Amino acid sequence: MNIRRIFTGSVLLAVLAVQPMAANAASAAPAEASASVANAAPDCEPWDDGNTFGTYCSYADGNRYFRAWAKCKNGRTVPGQWKRVGSGTWSYAYCTSVNSSFARGWAEIGN
Repeated sequence: MNIRRIFTGSVLLAVLAVQPMAANAASAAPAEASASVANAAPDCEPWDDGNTFGTYCSYADGNRYFRAWAKCKNGRTVPGQWKRVGSGTWSYAYCTSVNSSFARGWAEIGN
């Protein structure tokens, strides 16, 4: 697994390259492991409003999908929906869904 962390203000953006998975499959939050730099870094934009983390990836080194993940202040981790790289749509992870606010977030990419 390749992880690249990009710091933008108070937002942590870690981009994960993962094995292919079905868009509807339930999965645990990706591990926030030690970083290793990917050969070609994905181009993902972070956003947050204090309760929600969003991301958009316009390029992901041949990967087709991405989604947002948020670590909330209550310790829970929530995923956003899978979106197609370069589609113009954002993925959002809502900490309000677990009665909390946003602490940090990252993008997960995969086929």
